[in-house]
Amino acid sequence: MRSRPHGRRGHNRFTPVTARRHVCSTCSALRPVLPSRRAHHLLQDYAAALPDLVSLSSLGKSWEGRDIWLLTLTNQATGPDTDKPAFWVDGNIHAAELTACTACLYWLHALVTGYGAASDVGGQVRQLLDTRVVYMVPRLNPDGAELALADKPRHIRSATRPYPFD
Repeated sequence: MRSRPHGRRGHNRFTPVTARRHVCSTCSALRPVLPSRRAHHLLQDYAAALPDLVSLSSLGKSWEGRDIWLLTLTNQATGPDTDKPAFWVDGNIHAAELTACTACLYWLHALVTGYGAASDVGGQVRQLLDTRVVYMVPRLNPDGAELALADKPRHIRSATRPYPFD
């Protein structure tokens, strides 16, 4: 019995060229949870490949000095993000909630690949990004995520910052 590549037959396989190392070439699915450095490279790749739709900036630093990355998704040609109604999405608020980061990255990929698609979904994505802005922080707690993704993972609920009575 021959195994078929995973993914749906004939679905959109568009991937920004530089983001391919993070995405399955067969079905455009994101690879499993990425460490902060690789996730940052993925965000940079999307911003570089689609500068009219995606911009990347740092909200600030975590307790251990890692950047907290903000993606701004909107069609810049239809107006600046500050003039449009906004939608906020974030993930990985708590240290071990890694799947929320992956869900954010999946939605990022679905938005940028759906934007140019000639389908009902593509039209909806186009309308969303032409008239609204999506602010996305896939990993709000990069320090905790790194602990959870370490070679010898540690589970903590919140952040690596010491508490007042520790």
